[in-house]
Amino acid sequence: MKFPSEHYPNPGIQHTRCVLALTAVQACLEVFHPAADCDTALKRQLAKISRWIEACAQQTRCKKLSAGAKRDLDKRFRVLQRYMITEDMPDETRFRRWAALIWAALTFVEDACNTCPIYTRGGGNEHWRYLRQTVNTLAEGLRTLEPGMDEDGTSIYMEAA
Repeated sequence: MKFPSEHYPNPGIQHTRCVLALTAVQACLEVFHPAADCDTALKRQLAKISRWIEACAQQTRCKKLSAGAKRDLDKRFRVLQRYMITEDMPDETRFRRWAALIWAALTFVEDACNTCPIYTRGGGNEHWRYLRQTVNTLAEGLRTLEPGMDEDGTSIYMEAA
């Protein structure tokens, strides 16, 4: 499927945005680990998300990042990394931060889905739709538990974007 190039970023920027979205979601999953011995709905949802991250990443691994893209990603990851350090926080604060990071990651995925048709649309790219859907399900569930985390997450996204 061909998309009018004047409406979307160039292919290199699309690739960088997709890598950013996938890495942001993966980093959130690595920050929060449910107990290994429990089989909860949360743990199953995280497993689904991991599966779709892996499926989406197959496309992005085929192309190398330019030096400029690496610098751009490093800058964004430094911002996100500041929010991922949660060891010294009380449990309630840590959970809210994690929920906000999930919202920020969802926003990166939505950004990629809306602006990167080379990777996220057309034949064989349905993985992105499923990634978006599974991250959205998690984010909306967290929002019911932590009202206002979406505003925190949007602020994180805006700072990192």
